[in-house]
Amino acid sequence: MSIQEERIFVVGGTGNIGSIVVQDLIKSGAQVTIYTRSPQKVPQASTVSIAQGDYSDWTPLEKALPGHTRLFLLVGDVPHQTEIKIDVAKRAYAAGIKQIVDLSTVRLPLRDYVVLDAHALAEDAIYAIPNRGAYIALRPTNFMTNQLAFINTIKEQNILVDAAAPDEPQEFISPRDIATVAVRILGEAIVKHKDAAYEIIGDVTTPNKRAEYLSKALGRTITYKQLPVQEVYDKFREIGWDHAAAYFMSTYQHVRPPSRGLQLLLGRSPESYEEWTESNKSLFA
Repeated sequence: MSIQEERIFVVGGTGNIGSIVVQDLIKSGAQVTIYTRSPQKVPQASTVSIAQGDYSDWTPLEKALPGHTRLFLLVGDVPHQTEIKIDVAKRAYAAGIKQIVDLSTVRLPLRDYVVLDAHALAEDAIYAIPNRGAYIALRPTNFMTNQLAFINTIKEQNILVDAAAPDEPQEFISPRDIATVAVRILGEAIVKHKDAAYEIIGDVTTPNKRAEYLSKALGRTITYKQLPVQEVYDKFREIGWDHAAAYFMSTYQHVRPPSRGLQLLLGRSPESYEEWTESNKSLFA
C-alpha cells in the first residue's frame, strides 16, 4: 500500500514538530485527519480532515478513528501525559489502527529525570497492550530549537548562554529530522519497522562551536557565556517551565555519538547544528 492509500490520524499536529509532520504528509498525498482543539491552526488541503476535541473527553476521538490505518502520536508536556498517551493508543488499536508512531524521548534509567519518565512509562504500557498493532517509539535527544528559550540574550546582547562548560560536548537533533523520520516510517511497510524503538541523535557539538555557528550565520560576533546552573534553572522557571523540565534542561549531561542508523531512517545525512543555525538565522536577527 502506498502512502497515498493510507489514512493517517495525527494527535499533536499543530505544534513545532507536529506541524512539520502534517505538512510533509500533505505533500506526500496521504489522507490525514488531525485531532485538535484549535481547528484554525490546521492547514487547509483537500486531503486534510479535522476532528475537534481535547484530552478531557475521548468521544470525538473515538468517533473519528475508525477507517484510519496509522497514527502519529505526539503529546506534549501536559498533566497526566502518560495516561493520555496510553488512552489514545488503546482507543486507536481498538478502532483498527495498524501502526502507531509515537514521539517519545531519550531513554534513561527510570527516575534519572522525572520529566522523561512519563514517556518511558507510556512506552512500556503501550508495548504491553495485548493484540495490538505495530508500535514505533522515536527517542530524540535535545532539540536544536531549545536554544530559542534564551534567544533574547543572542538578539540583544550577542551572547549565547548555557550551564555547560565552553567545550563540553552536547547532543542535539533537528526537529525537521524528527518529523522526516516519522513521515517516512508512516509511508513504509508496517512489517519493515515492526515494534522498533529508534534513538535519534543528529549532531554532537559544544557551546563554543554553537556560538561560532551563530557568528558565521549572523555576520556578527556571538560569544558564549557559561552561567551557574542555578541561574540557568531560574531562567527556565521564569519563562514558565516546571521544575522537572527546568532541572532537565539545565543539568542534562549525557552524551552519545550521533545515531549511526539515522541516515538510514532519513534517507539522507542528518541536519547538523551548523546547518540548522544557517537555516534559522532570521530568528536571531
